[in-house]
Amino acid sequence: MRKTLFLICLFFFYTCDFDFQLNKKITVNEFVEDELKSFSWNQVDQYPVFENCLNFNDTAQKNNCFVETITENFRINLKKNNLVLNRTLVDTINLVLKIDKKGNIGIQSMTTRDENIKYKEIISISFDSTMNDLPKLYPAIKRGQEVDIIFNLPILISTEE
Repeated sequence: MRKTLFLICLFFFYTCDFDFQLNKKITVNEFVEDELKSFSWNQVDQYPVFENCLNFNDTAQKNNCFVETITENFRINLKKNNLVLNRTLVDTINLVLKIDKKGNIGIQSMTTRDENIKYKEIISISFDSTMNDLPKLYPAIKRGQEVDIIFNLPILISTEE
């Protein structure tokens, strides 16, 4: 009995020494540091979405609608440009696009093969024209805040029908 009572007293003595940190107050800087450690900078809660894509409930459908809207408008503007070539052009243009917090979209960089570099200006002008024809764009959202986002959009350009 004494051993049991001694063990119980010993248990209470040691548990009282443990700091469970239930009511521990932390500073704002400590809180911010802890949040930044758990914060994923490479993902957003909601990707940018065009107004015409808002009727989709599924995120994958919204993202697919976003890409289709850009590529279809870009294709239409390139056709309107009536670029005359003396050879067939088939190339993949890698556009790095930036969508800012206000929903403005622009080209940050564009890469193409060296032999098609002379068409880069025409493609850029056509893309700028495409940006003016796009529906309203809502920016990406991270933790309830509108954020800038940068992404790569490969576009296949072909003069073949």
